[in-house]
Amino acid sequence: MENGIWILLSAASTTIPLLQPLSACPPHIAYLPKSPPRQQQERKKKKKMASNALRTCGFASVFPTLLSSSRSKFTTTVALPNAYSNASSRFAMSAEWMPGQPRPPYLDGSAPGDFGFDPLRLGEVPENLERFKESELIHCRWAMLAVPGILVPEALGLGNWVKAQEWAAVPGGQATYLGNPVPWGTLPIILAIEFIAIAFVEHQRSMEKDPEKKKYPGGAFDPLGYSKDPVKFKEYKIKEVKNGRLALLAFVGFCVQQSAYPGTGPLENLATHLADPWHNNIGDVIIPRGISP
Repeated sequence: MENGIWILLSAASTTIPLLQPLSACPPHIAYLPKSPPRQQQERKKKKKMASNALRTCGFASVFPTLLSSSRSKFTTTVALPNAYSNASSRFAMSAEWMPGQPRPPYLDGSAPGDFGFDPLRLGEVPENLERFKESELIHCRWAMLAVPGILVPEALGLGNWVKAQEWAAVPGGQATYLGNPVPWGTLPIILAIEFIAIAFVEHQRSMEKDPEKKKYPGGAFDPLGYSKDPVKFKEYKIKEVKNGRLALLAFVGFCVQQSAYPGTGPLENLATHLADPWHNNIGDVIIPRGISP
């Protein structure tokens, strides 16, 4: 078509193709105004920059309808995975004691203080799990009694917990409590009293069939009526386990400290450490004397 040219005219939203000799076209149609070369180059440059930006960020592949109504290489619909739901289910089943660690199926979080901690999977058997819950709670209560019993006498200047038992090694020794002699404080009588008391409690526990009631042999101890509110009672159960675990760790620390520095109490050892922390610490025991500065 040497003597013809396609000219598209848009009038009233209608596209009209015309094929006619260029000389036959009216002047205002045949000679279409053209943009200056400089403006055309700038327009092409902007389009290229926009195209590169879209390719880089990948925005066009995710939201194609915001960019173009035509089918182009930027308007490919990409199916996105439901990352939120997967993440929610993953974190819901994750153990709270270690991020990313899967929670065992038998630890569903219903028990007080259940954070999914069982790396050795000792609680897979339901009977064993109930026994472990009961044993942990009893040991927690013993530890919460032992830790104040160790710290308070030493804080009052009545000796540490290591020296408090020396009376038992002396024939005919007399037990004391906070510096006062204990009635019937000879070793055989104290052992007999403890045997009878513990035997009664354990007998009550063995007769109980309800796993929850086994944790409270002889009935729950609640003279102030804290368990009347179910919500508060559940909160107190969690606090009891948490404080008991902290007391267990504290008692283990007392034992380690006593092994490292025999004959000293925890408060005495703490005061010595604070007086010279660079020399009175665990390194003083682990590192040989010839190596430490």
